[in-house]
Amino acid sequence: MSTPGYIKNTLFIAAVLALVLVLAIDSRQLSDWSLVHQKTTGSENQNTTALFTRGFVTENSPTPSVHAPAIAELSDGTILSVWYGGVREGAGDVALYSSRLNVAAQSWTEPVNSLSRQRVSDDLGVHIRKLGNAVLLAGENQSVWMFFVTASIGGWSTSSINMVSSSDGGKNWGKVKRLVSSPFLNLSTLTKGHPFFYKDGTIGLPVYHELVGKFAELLRVDIKGEVKEKIRMTKGRHYIQPDIAVIGEDLMLAVLRDSSPERKLFQMSSTDSGKNWSTPRDTRLPNPDAAVSIAGNSEGVVLAYNDSAEHRNPLSLAFSNDQGKSWKKIADIEASELREDNNKDEFSYPYIIQSRDGTYHLVYTWKRVQVAYVSFNKAWIDSRL
Repeated sequence: MSTPGYIKNTLFIAAVLALVLVLAIDSRQLSDWSLVHQKTTGSENQNTTALFTRGFVTENSPTPSVHAPAIAELSDGTILSVWYGGVREGAGDVALYSSRLNVAAQSWTEPVNSLSRQRVSDDLGVHIRKLGNAVLLAGENQSVWMFFVTASIGGWSTSSINMVSSSDGGKNWGKVKRLVSSPFLNLSTLTKGHPFFYKDGTIGLPVYHELVGKFAELLRVDIKGEVKEKIRMTKGRHYIQPDIAVIGEDLMLAVLRDSSPERKLFQMSSTDSGKNWSTPRDTRLPNPDAAVSIAGNSEGVVLAYNDSAEHRNPLSLAFSNDQGKSWKKIADIEASELREDNNKDEFSYPYIIQSRDGTYHLVYTWKRVQVAYVSFNKAWIDSRL
């Protein structure tokens, strides 16, 4: 059966637009690849007392199911957390929720609905079937950017990334904008890892693709949501959800979720601020096809991961003092006895940051019903080594 002429014309136009998009992004070739390297006060004002706290962001969750939390330290020291919640993952009632931590009082505010599916649909002018992973980046004067995933058709592999900003620390959000990041009808670009700043004001955003192939990329995005540069980080068909730690003036370390039968945790590095990346290598740590997260500086890097090749249980921490050349497991943050209904004991999707005072803050999905929160300092890590 021959293809109708209007379909041929539509496919031709789509192909031309895709080529134009590829050329437009790849030809920008940004010249400034200098990173904003956050310096912590931890080494200057070292607290020799081991500190460790544990609790929940969502002790009274407004939704039966929650997943994929993220956090950022705002300019006033407040910790902002976001996640998606609803009846279940992918359900029509799923929205993006947020809460704020007063660090001194160690008290989280009641969760609020920050972005509903309908609100996002109205802003973009397109049908939104479901909302997914969100990540945060805080700037000066209580400014904060949120990048999150939406899908209009199909599953997560047909997702697109959106950006929204706030000038009051995430209490109110502006209009949502769709990032144009993929030549394939702008489909299959997702995010899970930490955004970060370059000195020219652009944002580095780790992303990944799941449609046809599975691979990681790094986007350079301006604060208005225009994609200025796109760097392919990996080849192959099984490296997704890259997370990146800026650990030096030009040095970056990335960890990768492995969706292959190998079930190992991989890492890679860049010595030129993300313009070029090393070949992924085995960390000798397992990965059960689940998200991982990394944070730290030149004095040490902390990795949050599931220490199992099969299960999202336990949720563990490892530490490296040699920029990822070797890792030592230091603790199981969560662990329970494996059962036939093990999925109910899922501790997953960690997201860890290091605040300006050197404290590590970690959030993660706790059995899909709560967002858990843990904080600790370098003295606590040293006590485990």
